[in-house]
Amino acid sequence: MSISFQQIHQISIDVAWYTQPFKGFCLDSRKVEAGQIFIALNSYSQPEKTRLLAENALNAGALAVISETDLGLANEWVCPEVRYLMGEWQKQYLQAVDPVTALRGIAVTGTNGKTTISRLIAELISSQDQGCAVMGTTGNGILPNLTPSTHTTLDALQLQNALHDYAKQGANFVALEASSHGLEQGRLNGCEIEIAVYSNLSRDHLDYHGTLEAYAAAKALLFRFTSLKAVIINLDDTHSSLMLDAAKANPSQPKILTYSLTQTNADYHIADLQYRLSGAGFTLISPAGRYTVQSPLLGHFNVENLLASLIAAEYAGFALADLVQFVPQLRGAPGRMQVIQDADRLFVVDYAHTPDALIQVLTTLKRHVTGQLWAVFGCGGDRDRGKRPLMTQAALDHANPVMLTSDNPRTENPKQIFTDMKQGIDFADHIVHEIHDRREAIKFAVAHAQAGDIVVIAGKGHENYQEIDGVRHWFDDVVEVQSALAAQSHSVDSAYPAQ
Repeated sequence: MSISFQQIHQISIDVAWYTQPFKGFCLDSRKVEAGQIFIALNSYSQPEKTRLLAENALNAGALAVISETDLGLANEWVCPEVRYLMGEWQKQYLQAVDPVTALRGIAVTGTNGKTTISRLIAELISSQDQGCAVMGTTGNGILPNLTPSTHTTLDALQLQNALHDYAKQGANFVALEASSHGLEQGRLNGCEIEIAVYSNLSRDHLDYHGTLEAYAAAKALLFRFTSLKAVIINLDDTHSSLMLDAAKANPSQPKILTYSLTQTNADYHIADLQYRLSGAGFTLISPAGRYTVQSPLLGHFNVENLLASLIAAEYAGFALADLVQFVPQLRGAPGRMQVIQDADRLFVVDYAHTPDALIQVLTTLKRHVTGQLWAVFGCGGDRDRGKRPLMTQAALDHANPVMLTSDNPRTENPKQIFTDMKQGIDFADHIVHEIHDRREAIKFAVAHAQAGDIVVIAGKGHENYQEIDGVRHWFDDVVEVQSALAAQSHSVDSAYPAQ
């Protein structure tokens, strides 16, 4: 049974007997307010819990319950597709009580690059004196004021509430990450997405999607939004044809644009690429002309990320020549190839937590290193166990020394994680250290890295916690590196006291 927002509004009036104003929707029974309609999404692991939460919501003053399956409650409407409709309902409710000009949406999907691309888009648009919000893994808000985010893509109600609030604050655009979970669960439904960007796809989240094919199909859902005016796709990625097909099948017929670092038949491509410790330089070849670009961002994949961001900002309505002028001032997302440097060594903190992402980070930095390239990494607990030995093999293939340490064990026994990381791996001809305490592993790397070395500390990036036994403890890789460097400097200074 499908229910429209107009029907819900009339039902809410009838239920309240005109005494309780309708106040929108709520997903959390602990936070429901009188006048709201509680949306009861199925708890597949504990079906009886769904009914209990719905009863609690009604007792707390909810006007009614809309559920995916029949819970046998009074004031209940069953709507199996409610999770795919509630974003649009919440948007219409907010617009009815407090009209705003909807934000123009730019959404980015892909395994790697979502955070950096969305952040760069927001920086580029903000440089043109336009308010731009950003939403994703490293925080939500209007630049530069971001608040921590609980998910890459918020639930549909939170997302609509946030977009409405940013519009009230004066933002004109939003650059947001579209995760595979968020797309498959309909969390972005109701968003006015004008521009969609695809970066790449590699193994991740198979604990949720089951197969790589299902994971790719979830990503492709972004290109079915009928609000789309432009689609931007990385032609170098092996799954680009799937995304192109999805975009071509869109009845709104968005303009399809491709980019590549290697293929000159792409709409946007590059030449004269040069790497240095301060970033990268290249010539951008576009339909509008050729531009010299000087980027402060490290890495081959950050050239890809920047290229996608420039195209998206251009199609948001800004001159490519003006955008290129601002590129040297870009900062990028925290915890994404974030550099901490002492006199003669580089320490790079990055969120790389998939085999492909780790390979990209390490191969990129090989172009810069004059000494040894270190890889310090772990694997998260309660997640895809199959990728753990792949992570280790990726590190061994592209770095030496390699250090195995903890990531977020969550509720899993760390010993099992380390066993999985070493399963079937040949460690011959490699310098390998295993230090389970992540803080001690970072201290070890700082103490033993030599001049000319680059140390990559991968997996957690922007995160400021480590989750152990289900409890989050404060932990920040960047701060830990800085602390270890400061302690090392103090130790050196103490060894040579002033005369």
